Amino acid sequence: MKNYHPTNPNTLLGSEPFVSYYARNPQKEFDRIQKLAEETKGIVMPYLNDSYVEILQVEQHDFKSDKPLVESQLWAENNLIRTYTSHKGTLNEFSYSISKKSIKKYLDPSATNKSDSINVHLSVLKVLPKIINASIEVEIHADYTKINGVRSVVNSINENILIHRFYGVILFLHKVYRIKTTIYEYRNLEFPNKPYSFEVIKIELLDESNSSIMAPNHPNSQRGLIIRVANILQNVEKSYDKGKLLLEESKKSDAWDAIFRRF
Repeated sequence: MKNYHPTNPNTLLGSEPFVSYYARNPQKEFDRIQKLAEETKGIVMPYLNDSYVEILQVEQHDFKSDKPLVESQLWAENNLIRTYTSHKGTLNEFSYSISKKSIKKYLDPSATNKSDSINVHLSVLKVLPKIINASIEVEIHADYTKINGVRSVVNSINENILIHRFYGVILFLHKVYRIKTTIYEYRNLEFPNKPYSFEVIKIELLDESNSSIMAPNHPNSQRGLIIRVANILQNVEKSYDKGKLLLEESKKSDAWDAIFRRF
């Protein structure tokens, strides 16, 4: 079953995220999806090879003090803490909340050290909701517990959380970066979806021609450039299934068809 944008039947969307939005009994559906995600070591979204994301232009951050992390945390607490609706008006619509605790995590070394630089990380922080809105969901997996600092499929899972991985693309100082955002979904509907962390990685496009960067044709596009998802996920593996590439797994429909049986 393919998922099309409701006002643009020629445009494929990449996912049907957050089970609570579509299930008559969200908690039972959450448990079913979680079990399937655990069995498959992560559910990869379909049609990634046919999908696009918008390239967002991101400006240099304006934190000027000698303690930019402290300054950026104060700015974020005053400007980012609220509930957001992403992909508004599409079949992918979902909401999430950014809290003071979330911001602390974004600026923790466990997050900033995964990005190419503090400079680009803080610049992305200033427009994080816009990036999430222009990103595509790629993978759902269980929340594996950490043992000796390592998360693994052989470990137990937190049964109250599903992990959603989103990818977006930015142009920053004339360089292209891939943004991976981790969003938590809670079994208890009293807890809102929460962007847990993000990382910013510079990528070298395999194809700089018009087949990789195109004119706007995406439901979230604000008349900017778009890029093939396949172009930014080359050789990217599943989070917890070493050797399994996201783009190859996206071509397999068995796991996703199992999800759609609920309709």
